[in-house]
Amino acid sequence: MVMSRMICAAIFMSVAAAPVAAQSPMDRMFPDRSGCYLRQYSPDHLAKHPEQRVTRIALTAEADVADPMLGLWVDVTLRGVPGGEYLALAYCENIDDTLYCSMEGDAGAFTITPRKDGAILIEVGRYGMSFENEAGFVSLEQKRGDDRSFLLQKVACS
Repeated sequence: MVMSRMICAAIFMSVAAAPVAAQSPMDRMFPDRSGCYLRQYSPDHLAKHPEQRVTRIALTAEADVADPMLGLWVDVTLRGVPGGEYLALAYCENIDDTLYCSMEGDAGAFTITPRKDGAILIEVGRYGMSFENEAGFVSLEQKRGDDRSFLLQKVACS
């Protein structure tokens, strides 16, 4: 009788723990390794923040990256920069309650944390985030400028 209660308790504990394990940051923000997020800043917001260069930032999950990593395409549009739009691939992994993302080609890093109402917060890593297009390179820095964190909302992927 005692042994059967112990077995039942063990089964209950393993079943009860399964949903918690499934709720990693990656699973919450990018279920089934899919999802898109966007922040497009209004002209009014940009007028109030003249040092902010990012006018638009979007994340799109890349399904072809192998477990346990998650691939994310980071698409940014900057004002005051020739060619303005930049696209980079990042590889992300769960670390505690955060997704830690390293950009391809040693181009920096960022973190993503879940926020209320399905939003996410991107914070530029200590070595910044660098992007390249035909016009050249640009970087967002962690300690300078108004481009250090971004609150994005979940959107339908197009």
